[in-house]
Amino acid sequence: MKNPLNMKKAKKESKVDLKKTLNQMIKWAYECGEILNEHLILSYTKPLEVIDKGKEGVATEADVLSEKFVMEKIRKHYPDHKILSEEDAFAKKLRIEGVKNDEYLWLIDPLDGTNNFYNKVPFFGVSLALNRGNKTLLGVVYNPVNCELFYAIRGEGAFLTRLIGQKEISVRLKKRKVKKQFKEALLSANLTGKRVEKDLLKEFPKVRAMRRFGSAALEMSYVAAGMLDAYWEQKLWPWDMAAAALICEEAGVKVSTMKGESYHPFCSSVLCADSALHSSLVSVLNKH
Repeated sequence: MKNPLNMKKAKKESKVDLKKTLNQMIKWAYECGEILNEHLILSYTKPLEVIDKGKEGVATEADVLSEKFVMEKIRKHYPDHKILSEEDAFAKKLRIEGVKNDEYLWLIDPLDGTNNFYNKVPFFGVSLALNRGNKTLLGVVYNPVNCELFYAIRGEGAFLTRLIGQKEISVRLKKRKVKKQFKEALLSANLTGKRVEKDLLKEFPKVRAMRRFGSAALEMSYVAAGMLDAYWEQKLWPWDMAAAALICEEAGVKVSTMKGESYHPFCSSVLCADSALHSSLVSVLNKH
């Protein structure tokens, strides 16, 4: 896919040219996608090497290689910036916390949806975000199997580029004009896991359908694009949420914690929803 960015020159944040950096991030996301797709193809004939992370799940060789690739790029071009990434944080047993307001921090997960990837389910992605303090300035989420690229720059909007057959479609993601009710909504959440109160299942409103895809970054991006109407989850990591949350905010989607409180990437939960459903979802999710 060609570089889809065709936006007015963005304002500079300190010494970082946001437009230039976003173009770099898009390029890196595409290259990470090539690494992931190559290993996915190889996995059909040769088992992937797997790292057992205990209660944190598993990582594959593709996780490690794609993360190494992005971290090397960031360190080369932005040596003064901090990086927080999934596998590196696990390996170093880092304490996950925010940074000073004037510090740049990269939140990256070059393979979001490892369980899907490991099981050859074609729904996983690359998630790259640049923060200054707790504020996300740039976000890129890329699905290399479906050739879907979501990206946003704070204050400049959110965009989707998708390859369908031989045709490339690029659109700006905008706030939806049609307000949906619960009975019309397509929602994504984990309603069957240990994190969910059992009584919630009994009282949850009837909706058109529920989904559970296994990649927070992509599912949140799907809400931004109107393919889903809401997504929520607890105990996510900053690298799971940061890029997609900015994409949602720039697309006019309401983003908060599940309690309805102000969101930032170091929150313990996230709820992103069409504005017509958000307040109702907060009420339902906090009954128990």
